Amino acid sequence: MREPLQFPTPDSVDFAEAEHERLVAALKASRAGTWRWNVATNIVEWDDALCDVYGIERRDAPTNSEEFLALVHPDDRAAVWATISACIEKGTDADYQFRAVVGNSVCWIYDRSALIRDAEGNPAYMLGACLDVTDRRRIEEERDKLLEKQTLLLRELSHRTKNHLSMIISLLRLKGARQKDPGAKQDFERAIERVHTIAFLHEHLYRKDVFDRINIESYLEDICASLELSLLAERKIAIVRELQAAELHIDLAVPLGLIVNEVVTNAAKYAFLPGEAGRIVIRFRRRGDQGILTISDNGRGLAEPVKSQGIGTTLIRSLAKQIGARVRVVTRNGLTYSFVFRTLE
Repeated sequence: MREPLQFPTPDSVDFAEAEHERLVAALKASRAGTWRWNVATNIVEWDDALCDVYGIERRDAPTNSEEFLALVHPDDRAAVWATISACIEKGTDADYQFRAVVGNSVCWIYDRSALIRDAEGNPAYMLGACLDVTDRRRIEEERDKLLEKQTLLLRELSHRTKNHLSMIISLLRLKGARQKDPGAKQDFERAIERVHTIAFLHEHLYRKDVFDRINIESYLEDICASLELSLLAERKIAIVRELQAAELHIDLAVPLGLIVNEVVTNAAKYAFLPGEAGRIVIRFRRRGDQGILTISDNGRGLAEPVKSQGIGTTLIRSLAKQIGARVRVVTRNGLTYSFVFRTLE
């Protein structure tokens, strides 16, 4: 009969040494190094892996906090010491990055540190692990430069677009002024307001560093103010705004602005008799992942079904379809349009 296999008992194995070997192997694999600082005696101990991270010989490793700070870039020393001091005072872990200067080379170090207290609760020593993140920082800096360049290009593009739209508006005004037919003049005026709606959006984008989203509250406010000047300056019709601030994607903002322009223009043109006073109320709010735009007037409503109306109504429904909005029209006590759409992408 074969003898059973014999395994060493736990007592015969140096588990502490085995754990140490595994830790060293893990640190080497992750290219990380560790340090230990006795707060009371100001003695700093580095392991070989941390010397490799910094690119220095073991004999040149710092032995106290002053020698460690000497390796930190002069511009980063105050911040590093403030982080370490806060860790000691508050007992919270420290998580920071800084530049280290070794000879003529500069590298970025990521450090994660923790404070260990003695039985009386006093700071005993700090432990930390470091990584060389120079390559990652270089990639991040290159990415930031590209993003900055892209932002400048988009800003310039938005500025040029705004200028081109202003030129189009001027040409439309010039052409409209030459029209003798009142209907043709109104068509040009409506075209100008539609272009204005898009120009306002580019004006908002030009003021910001974010080029895909816009504050719908201020955007619609500008549109309403323009309509008041162009359509209602000599009329007793007020535009009441009840607008909630929200950042919406420009793919939503443009159709919404055009919808407001069309509905308000239709109300100003058809809802009230000449010289009659009235109100047009514009409300916008968010509810969860939905946006709700409501435009109502207290005019005379419609004498015929909405579906049989002209180009303005056709454009309103087309814009609503573009953003996937559910449209509801109520003709009681005036006319009310409601648009419900998803605001999350």
